[in-house]
Amino acid sequence: MTVRITYVNYKEDVAMSMMRNGEDRTASLKAAVESAGGKFLGFYGLIGQDYEVVIISEFEKQTDYMALVMSAYLGGAVSEIKTVTCWTGPELVISSKKISEVSYIVPKS
Repeated sequence: MTVRITYVNYKEDVAMSMMRNGEDRTASLKAAVESAGGKFLGFYGLIGQDYEVVIISEFEKQTDYMALVMSAYLGGAVSEIKTVTCWTGPELVISSKKISEVSYIVPKS
């Protein structure tokens, strides 16, 4: 399973409404992640960042995560999403052992 950190900005009117109404989105975001096949790890508001909230989740399939992101955009409340895919120390070790199998050719300068 791959951990993903998802940064989200809401459309201005949606963000204002959430603040005015004191809406906690934790339960609905947890349900959305789980309905897409992921595991919900956390949801936090951000202060002093380029994004308003962060959702931390774990997904086995990239396509399941993509379905969640597309659903968020199509819902009309989100203006921007940025995803960071995380890796672990053991994944780094596995990847480094595979480097010699990769046949990447550097562009000519």
